[in-house]
Amino acid sequence: MTRAPALDEAASVSADLDLPVDADRLTAAAAAAVGEHADVALRERLRSSPRTVVVRADLTDAGGTRPVVLKLSVDAGETGAREEAALRLLASRGATGVVGLLGVGEDLPVLVLQDLGEHPTLADHLLGRDADAATSALTAWASAVGRLQAATRDDADAFAAALERASPLGPPALDTTAEDLRTAVSALGEQLPALGVDVPGAVAEELRGLGDQLGRSEAPRGLVTGDTCPDNAVLVPPGPGAPDGVRLLDLEGAQHRHVAWEAAYLLLPWPSCWCSWRLPPDATATALAAWRDAVAPTVPASCSPADLDADLDAAVVAWTVVTASWFLPAALGDDPGPSDPRLDGLVPRRRALLPHRLGVAARAADGRWPVLASWCEQVREVAVRAWGERPLELAPAYR
Repeated sequence: MTRAPALDEAASVSADLDLPVDADRLTAAAAAAVGEHADVALRERLRSSPRTVVVRADLTDAGGTRPVVLKLSVDAGETGAREEAALRLLASRGATGVVGLLGVGEDLPVLVLQDLGEHPTLADHLLGRDADAATSALTAWASAVGRLQAATRDDADAFAAALERASPLGPPALDTTAEDLRTAVSALGEQLPALGVDVPGAVAEELRGLGDQLGRSEAPRGLVTGDTCPDNAVLVPPGPGAPDGVRLLDLEGAQHRHVAWEAAYLLLPWPSCWCSWRLPPDATATALAAWRDAVAPTVPASCSPADLDADLDAAVVAWTVVTASWFLPAALGDDPGPSDPRLDGLVPRRRALLPHRLGVAARAADGRWPVLASWCEQVREVAVRAWGERPLELAPAYR
């Protein structure tokens, strides 16, 4: 397969759906991806990131007419290749807990996906009013993530081959942990002087060691979606394809990496997500126990429970440093709210998120990485002096 280039030079725009590509070309590519004698009719455009176009459509073939979702990558980056490779691999394995892949376009990089219908997401429950329902959904999410990781523990080579097939100009890395930490250290070295703090060489050295720990060859690893956020977890009726009642969406950041990276989403929580409110300790403990049970088959005997705890702490610190480099520029500015006014009040501000995460990271690093623990606490204290004390609230369901 030859991946299509970025689509900013697309030939025409659909007036109804505002597509960056000719609608007939899109439907033809989607129909061909499914098989001969298939027909695709576009229905409505769904919300998505600027990197993609997502459209609900009707697919008609020998089995009748059914709804599907078309996802089209519209940039030339690696996210489209990661999602295609991961979905191809998971479909070939019959993996549960993820959205189903029905076909991949050749003329255009369009994925034909199962339409999961109208169901709530984990985000809906966390932003709702029912604490018990939120904890049940959180626990189902944790189990689904752990089950996916365990099912793909031996698939590093297969995922690498799928990435190569989807990326003829060169596949992206299986695991970007070390690269992400290096990039974050460089960015923070430029950003933090605005708060009167720097990144000492000893901090960078401990971070390298932390990255080495997460990247060691004998560590428990598995395939993950890379953006396992609450709004990418659709809660569906439990069944053969979703034993936990969860289907995970959005595999644009898929990697084969240490299982602790995803479990750390419960502990910060939600490092890469917009609805990053705090979780109560009991809800976190319940979900983390479910994850441990589900992921157990991928944890080798050489990785003791204490080792896994240390890896979870390492992932918490790593996520804190990486996301600090993402969010600090906005926090140093006027800390604007979300661009979508409908999310105003539902998205925590960076000046609350960053000190909270730095405090969590300082506690996680304490005793194992003393230089990092002291540095995280120092940056937290400086941020609080600059911005005032802004406690991060609990998710609305738990208030």
